[in-house]
Amino acid sequence: MSAPDALLEVRGLGKTFQERRGWPVPKTVAVRAIDSVSFDVARGEALGIVGESGCGKSTVARACLRLVAPDAGSVRFDGVDVTAASSSALRVLRRRMQIVFQDPASALDPRQRIADAIGEPIRVHGIARGSAVEAAVVRLLDEVGLPAAAARRYPHEFSGGQRQRIGIARALALGPDLVFADEPVSALDVSVQAQILVLLDQLRARRHLAFVFISHDLGVVRHFCQRVAVMYLGRLVEEGPVPQIFEEPLHPYTRLLKASSPIPDPERAVAQQLQEGEPPSPVNPPSGCHFHPRCPHAMAHCSSVVPPLVEVAPGRRVACHLYPAAAPTGVV
Repeated sequence: MSAPDALLEVRGLGKTFQERRGWPVPKTVAVRAIDSVSFDVARGEALGIVGESGCGKSTVARACLRLVAPDAGSVRFDGVDVTAASSSALRVLRRRMQIVFQDPASALDPRQRIADAIGEPIRVHGIARGSAVEAAVVRLLDEVGLPAAAARRYPHEFSGGQRQRIGIARALALGPDLVFADEPVSALDVSVQAQILVLLDQLRARRHLAFVFISHDLGVVRHFCQRVAVMYLGRLVEEGPVPQIFEEPLHPYTRLLKASSPIPDPERAVAQQLQEGEPPSPVNPPSGCHFHPRCPHAMAHCSSVVPPLVEVAPGRRVACHLYPAAAPTGVV
């Protein structure tokens, strides 16, 4: 599956959290956030990861950056195993891998001036000192469309869109090759979303950046990304080029996601909603294909056999028993 120009290679990534739930006597339960997730990201490419809230999209990003330690699998960045890297090696790798968080207000220290928020990583990594740091901050602010005077102000003095521009500038400070964008526009007004997306697109072209763009908004992914991976309850269920996924989705869940997008036909929208059902809990996911309780095409073995994610056409992968290439291989 690995492409010759792959910058990021993720194989069999898994993460389970232990949580205390219940009342009045809480119990420790295992929450499988991600389960055997594999994908590649090429240099300069934008891969979108989409799915419902709680499906594990953000955990994938954090596990790739080792902000949370994965339980299984490997992450290779430009040939280096991130999951096995030492602290010093990881420090070097993180200069080339950065993240833009969903909520720009909570991502910035309210007691820190913007000059320090953007300049700190430059100083910590020894890229510049003294007045050179200040000059670098001004250049970064200009690159994201903010005036030099913004460096002297605090986060609360900016709008949500401006704070996200600051977060983007901070992510660019070390000159990364790959940026994880974790729902970067979901907390913003629609008009501001468009401005941030245009900015990210310009930065990608100018700096030849690769992106892993996490979102639940299919329209945003369709605009920004070249490829898309669809997640459901911790697993990838479909992956392929954006035009093919949106024009001819193969997996029933991908079809449901597309049908759930806003359409100018209220009657059809209600009909689709009645078929959706409720997503199961990651604490006790269904056996076999996780989607089978909600799937209108479910077969007998869907409840007991996990469909592998296989290539069914050049550049197209799907995990579904509806396709011959994804025939039953094992019972769980």
